[in-house]
Amino acid sequence: MGRPLNKKYFGNRNIGTTGTGDNKIGGEGVDSVTANNEGTYTAGLPTATFSTPDLPTGVRATGIVHGHALSAGTTNNGSSYRVGDVLTVAGGTQTSAATFPVAAIITLSTPTLVNGGTNYDASSPTNGDRVTFTHSNFSTPLRVRVTSSTAGLATAITVEQAGVWTGAGAPPTTIQGGQNGFTATCSGGPVDNNGTGMIISFTGAQWGVYSFGTVSVQGDYTAMPANPASFTGGTGTGAAANITFGVSGIEVTEKGSGYTSVADAAITFSGGAASYTSVLTTDTGAVGSATNQENAIIVYANTDDNGSKIGDIIRQVSGRRFKVKTEDGIEICKLKSSAVTTVGEMTIAATDATNGTYFVTKISARKVTLTQDNGTAFATGASVPWTFVSPAPTGYVTISNA
Repeated sequence: MGRPLNKKYFGNRNIGTTGTGDNKIGGEGVDSVTANNEGTYTAGLPTATFSTPDLPTGVRATGIVHGHALSAGTTNNGSSYRVGDVLTVAGGTQTSAATFPVAAIITLSTPTLVNGGTNYDASSPTNGDRVTFTHSNFSTPLRVRVTSSTAGLATAITVEQAGVWTGAGAPPTTIQGGQNGFTATCSGGPVDNNGTGMIISFTGAQWGVYSFGTVSVQGDYTAMPANPASFTGGTGTGAAANITFGVSGIEVTEKGSGYTSVADAAITFSGGAASYTSVLTTDTGAVGSATNQENAIIVYANTDDNGSKIGDIIRQVSGRRFKVKTEDGIEICKLKSSAVTTVGEMTIAATDATNGTYFVTKISARKVTLTQDNGTAFATGASVPWTFVSPAPTGYVTISNA
């Protein structure tokens, strides 16, 4: 039958990627994964499932999803915060926690009326002069309405529009027009709009978180905290936010075996838009090691009258006959020059340098005999050197392998 094939072409030297068993099949395991889309999650991280490997007795890979924080949307302002505070997300299962900077704070309650000024009018609790305080650090101006006045002196006010402050450090306490960059404009009064001189004040406790900036540290989570999440750190207390997470990676806990391609090791997530691609193991050449994942010849065979199935060669019987294993069982099969139809038939595919395909009808250590499928570079009956390299070098064919 010519020089027989080396057993390495049947995967006989592969002991499996865990190194704890001898699976003696071709194919690869999953070494790592790469991200296509990390998705967005607010109700919990998804699980990831690797597909079942094509080769019979292959082991399905497994992994643990890791996530990291992407953004935070305020649900509770808390109190006593400053712009620039860095808050740490509480809860979840993590090796490092996410942190977010406070980007803006908001006034929480009615300020103290320090000076009621002059010429302010209020004809009823719902109809009084409106005073709008602006500043370069007010992204949203603060507006109060006079609800009570005596001889033009404002004696009571209410907040109509909370102020949103973006200035770093301690927030302002005393606010009056013409001082420290503030302006005060009177408008909308029941009589006239000539009120002036109002001075108001806030304590530090009257400022809460309005919004967060870009995440400072994304963290590393295997279970995200329940939303809304609370925080630690900073100058205040009580802030909460809905945290949006993405899938940062998959920790491969079982590399698996018997995968014939990246597509064979496809990853499915239990929900959301995350998308990752498997990176298969490669052969280190260390025979007898879990790192030794030599490619083996891929066959399609009918071993149990249940149609053609992908399989693995156990041993060579002759140049045309092999002991083959598929998911249906083990059978001595003969190479066929066309599609498999009955029990005991098998095919090995070959591809030329221009992607033309052939059926292999005989194989030895160096050459194969071919029957044309759609390839035309070699005639039917031609004896051609073969390789696992793809694309095939000129004058060679590539044998289907994994």
